[in-house]
Amino acid sequence: MRTSESLHGVTETATAWFEWGLWLGVGTGVLVAAAGTVGLVLARQSENSYVAANAGRLIYQGIALSLGCGVISGALSVLTGGSDRTPSPGPKTAETGGADLVDVFMWGGLALGGVAVAALTGWGLWGVRRHRITKRRRRQALERSHDTVAAAYGDYLGDVLEWLDRPSLGDVSVPATAALVQALAAADDARLGDDLDRYQRAVAALRTSWQAADDHARRTGLRQLPPAERSAAEQARKLLTTALDTGSGSEHERRSMYAKARTLLDGILVVPPQAVAALEDSHRLALAPKHL
Repeated sequence: MRTSESLHGVTETATAWFEWGLWLGVGTGVLVAAAGTVGLVLARQSENSYVAANAGRLIYQGIALSLGCGVISGALSVLTGGSDRTPSPGPKTAETGGADLVDVFMWGGLALGGVAVAALTGWGLWGVRRHRITKRRRRQALERSHDTVAAAYGDYLGDVLEWLDRPSLGDVSVPATAALVQALAAADDARLGDDLDRYQRAVAALRTSWQAADDHARRTGLRQLPPAERSAAEQARKLLTTALDTGSGSEHERRSMYAKARTLLDGILVVPPQAVAALEDSHRLALAPKHL
């Protein structure tokens, strides 16, 4: 009989130690999940995908540890009939009171763990939502900056007078212009992806390239042309200015001036297709078939 009682006491003590170890696991899991959530929020604020991935794993591991230990502890309580155990491995002073205290700690701890996990999950979801809003606003700002440069370059190419003021901005044989065209292509490509860091670098490079190419074109003007060709280009600009002025003469006269301007420019500068389309469609200055 004494041997049976001793064995029963050892079993109770071991079970109590095991149960408290499980609740320690619950608490550890909650702390791990909390640390992972904090790390995830901070990582997403700093756009660090590597740290965010590690923090996400910590959250899942913490939740799994907490819930796993809680479930095992509850199952152990059911299997052993929790009323026969004490809340700690020490000696029990009151059988019924000790059993009640165990139940309070067990179910209270389980409820507390559930609340903690729910709170951490909510915090994490809120952090994810805020991150998505921040990411969307960042992308929108980058797209506006990208569109501003693309629109400015498109307006330039569609305005023959602007083009004649700084023709090198439309000449891809000029290194600064070639860099601008490449930067535009790179920004267009980066815009299609989800990597905002790459897109931000591409837009920054585009703005820099645009400024450099535009400054170079403004400084250069028509000075890169020989004197005779420069004079012809300047005369062509005057003719085009008059041709675009709807109050300067009849439509036939304006078309004639446009034709003379194109003849002067032939072999000197290549008018951008966008500018030709604007002149011949929007301004109704289409050349006769023999000039095409």
